[in-house]
Amino acid sequence: MKATYSPLFLTLILFLTNGLFGQQYELSGRVVDSETTDPIPFATVALYGINNETPLQGTTTDLEGNFSISIKTQSELHFVISFIGFNNKEFPLRHQTNQSRYDLGIIQLEPLSINLQEVEVSAVARTASKRLDRTSYRAEDFETARGGTAADLLSRLPALSVSPDGEVSVRGTTDFVVYLNGRPTQIDPDMLLSQIPANSIEGVDVITVPSAAYDAQGKGGIINITTRKDAQSGLSLSLNGMLGGSPWGNTTDPIAGDALNDNRYGGGFNLIYARNGWLLFGGFNYDYRNLHGQRGGTARILDETSGAYKIMDAEGLKPEWHENYSANLGMEKQLTRKSHLAASYYFGSKLEGRKANYLYDIYMTDDLDNSQNSNIWNRSFTFNPNTGIRKGAFNTLSLDFTYKPNQSSRWLFAGLYEYTLLSHDIDNPNQAYDQGTSSLLNMIAHYKQNDETPLNGYRLSIDYAKDFANGLTFSTGIQPQYLNIAGNFKYDTLNVATNQWGGYTSLENASELQRGIYAAYVDLAGEWEQLQYKMGLRVEHTDQHLKIDNPDYFNLFERPVQDDYVVQQTDLFPSLHAAYAFANSDVLSLAASRRISRAPVKNMFPFLYRRHLEVYVVGDPALKPEYIQTYELSYKKNLGNQQFNLTGFYRGVTNAVFRVNTVFPDEQVLIRSFTNAGETVAAGAELSANLEWGNKAKFFISSSLYHFRVQAAIFGYSEDNRSTNWNLKGSGNYNISKAFRLSADFEVRSAEVTAQGSNALRYMANAALSYSPPKQQAWTFNLRALNIFDSNLRGVSTRAFNKDGVQIFYQDTDYYYFGPIAELSISYSLNFNGKQKPKDKTGFGKDEF
Repeated sequence: MKATYSPLFLTLILFLTNGLFGQQYELSGRVVDSETTDPIPFATVALYGINNETPLQGTTTDLEGNFSISIKTQSELHFVISFIGFNNKEFPLRHQTNQSRYDLGIIQLEPLSINLQEVEVSAVARTASKRLDRTSYRAEDFETARGGTAADLLSRLPALSVSPDGEVSVRGTTDFVVYLNGRPTQIDPDMLLSQIPANSIEGVDVITVPSAAYDAQGKGGIINITTRKDAQSGLSLSLNGMLGGSPWGNTTDPIAGDALNDNRYGGGFNLIYARNGWLLFGGFNYDYRNLHGQRGGTARILDETSGAYKIMDAEGLKPEWHENYSANLGMEKQLTRKSHLAASYYFGSKLEGRKANYLYDIYMTDDLDNSQNSNIWNRSFTFNPNTGIRKGAFNTLSLDFTYKPNQSSRWLFAGLYEYTLLSHDIDNPNQAYDQGTSSLLNMIAHYKQNDETPLNGYRLSIDYAKDFANGLTFSTGIQPQYLNIAGNFKYDTLNVATNQWGGYTSLENASELQRGIYAAYVDLAGEWEQLQYKMGLRVEHTDQHLKIDNPDYFNLFERPVQDDYVVQQTDLFPSLHAAYAFANSDVLSLAASRRISRAPVKNMFPFLYRRHLEVYVVGDPALKPEYIQTYELSYKKNLGNQQFNLTGFYRGVTNAVFRVNTVFPDEQVLIRSFTNAGETVAAGAELSANLEWGNKAKFFISSSLYHFRVQAAIFGYSEDNRSTNWNLKGSGNYNISKAFRLSADFEVRSAEVTAQGSNALRYMANAALSYSPPKQQAWTFNLRALNIFDSNLRGVSTRAFNKDGVQIFYQDTDYYYFGPIAELSISYSLNFNGKQKPKDKTGFGKDEF
C-alpha cells in the first residue's frame, strides 16, 4: 500500500545510536476519532519493518484509546494504526536520539468517507494465525457453525473433534480446560461449550502447550474462547434469529408411538454501550434443537460357568433434544490512565435429553455364527424406552482490576466465583414385547436414578509483570482455587408384582469433594536478535478430600473400600517456548511442558447408573491424577500470500485413566467404570495451510497423521493397542459478489483404537450461503446445509477379556443421525450513534495479535 504521511509524522524521530544497539524503547500515545474526539478502544497498533508484510510487534488500545509498545530494533520501521470504519494512519520511525521513551500524544483516525457499496475487498484475513504459544482462529470464517454452539464451531478446527454425545476432544483426549475471554472456568467443558452460541464468538485460541501462567490441568491443554465485544462509540445493538430442521427425518416410533419432529430454532440479542471510558454490555440467547437418529448393534456376553453366550441384538430410534438459554451482563471502566476495572456475570441453563427406544432380541447360544437355529434357547424380546435428562444451571461472577504504575510494569488482581447446580435423571423401564403380534406385554423391570450435585468454586489470582530495558519481561503470580461439590444419589426399583417403588435403596449414596489447588508461577520472556523465548515454572499443591456417606458402595475393583479418599501432593510444571524468525519471515518454534489431569467428579462419585438394559456405569473414588509430557516443534513458511505450518508433536500420559468394561455376572450385563491402568502415547505431525486466491477466496486446510498407542492392565488383562490415526479438514470462503459469500467445510477422520476397542472412520461436510444487502449492510442472511451427504454415522466396537485372556464381552454399535439439516439465520446490527456497524474486512488485529 502507498502511505500518505502528515507533517507531524514525517518529522517524528525515534533514535538509536550505534552504541546503543539492543536497547528497548517505549512508545505511547492515544488514538481518537478525528470528528468527535472520542477515544477509540481496541484499535490495532502494529510495527512493521520497511520490507516486511508481517508485523514485528503489535498491541491494541485500551478503553481510553491509550497504548504503549516496547521496541528493540536496528533498522527503519513504520507504524500502522487501524480500526474498522476508519482510515489507517501510517508513519515512519527513524533513529537519531538516545531517548528511552517517547509519547506520540493524540493520534486522530479519520472515519471512512467513501461509499462502502463501491469498495472491493482488497485484503483477505487469514483464518488461522500462529503465535508463540497458541494458534488463533477467526470464528467468522466457519459460517456453517453460525447457528450452533461453541462445540459446533470447535468441531471445524484442526486437532479437535466432537463425539456423537457432544464430547469435545483435542488430539484424541477429552481432557482440556476452557477459558472464557481469558479467564478459567470450573464448569464442565462439554456443558459450557454447549451453552455458548457460535454467533457470539469472535475467535478461538487453541493452546496445546500452555505456559506456566496457565493452569497445569488438562491433557489437551487450553481452549480460550473470545466472545464479541465490538466497541463503537455509543449504543450498539445486534439481534439474531434462527429456524431450521430436517423435516425429511420426521418419523413416528413404531413401538412407542412417539412422534419425532426434527426441528430447531433460537435467537438472541446483545447490547453494547461505549463512551467516555465506559464499556457496558449484556445479552440473552436461546437455542432449542432436536437431533434424531437411530442405533443398531449387538452385544455378546460369555457365561464363564456354562460356556454359552448371551446375545443382545438391539435396534431402535434415538431421539435427542437440547434446550439452552444464557444471559450475561458486564462492564469495563478505564478508571485512570493507569487503572482499569472489569466485572461480569454469566448465567446459563442447559437441558439435554435423550431417549433410547431400543428393541432387544435376547437369546442364549453356543454357536456364535448363529448358523443353526436349534442352537438358540431362552429367546425373548424386550422393549427398553429409557430416558436420560441432564440439567445444569450455571452462575459465574468475575471481577478484574488492572493497575499499571508505569509503562514497564503492571498488576492484575482477579477473582471469580461460580455456583452450578447439576442434575441427572434416568428412567429405565423394560417391557416384554410380542414379536408375532408387534405388541407390548407386561413390565419386566423398571429402574429410576437421580442425582443432584451443586458446585461452589472460588478462584483468586494476583499477577505481576515487569518489562526491563534489555528486553526481558519477568512475570509472576499466585493463583489459589477451591472447589466444593456435594452429590446426592437416589436409586429406586419398581416391584412389578405389587406395582410399588422402593427397592435397591442400599445403592443410594451421598458424596462430597473438596479440592484446593494452591499455585504460584514465574515466567521469563525476552528476545535475542531473531530469537523470541519464554520459559517458566509453575508449582501446584493439591489438597483433595472425597468423602462418601455409604462406604459399602458398589465396587468393581478388588481393593478395600473407604469413606475418605485423600490426595495431598506438590508438583512442579516447567514450560518452554521459543521461536526463531528467519530473514525471509519463516519461523521455527519449539514448545514443551509438563501437565496434570485431575479426574472430574462425574468419574469419581460411586453412583451406580443403569443407562440402558445392558449397561451399568459407576465411578471410582480412588482415581489418582494423570501426568502428561508434551513437546511440539513447528515451522511456519510464507510463500507470497500463502502460509503453511508444519507441527510435529509428542504427548505421553502416565498413570492414565481409562473407561473400562467388564461383565456383571449376577445379571449378565456390561458394567463400566474408570481406573488408572497404564499409559498412552500420541506422536505425529500436523500440516495446515492458509491459502488465498486473489481477493475473492481463501481456504484453510489441515491434516494430521500420528501414531497412537494404549498400554493398560485392565482387570488382570494386559492391553497393548496401536493405530495410525489421521484426519483431514478443510474450510473455504468465496466472495461471489459484494453481497454474496459461499462457505463450505469438511472433515474426514480415520478409524482409531481405544483402551478396549476401536472407533470407525467417519466423515462430514457442510455448506453455507451468506447474503448482506448492499444498501442494508446492517442485515445478514445466512442459509446453511449441514451434514449434506447424510453421512453422520459413527461406529464403536468394545470388547473385554478376563485375566486368562478369554474374551468375555463384545459389543458392536452403529449410531446414525438424520440429515441433511437446513438452517436459516438472520442477524441485524445497528449503532445508535447514527452509523451502522461496519463490516470487518481486514481482520488485521484479530489475525496477528
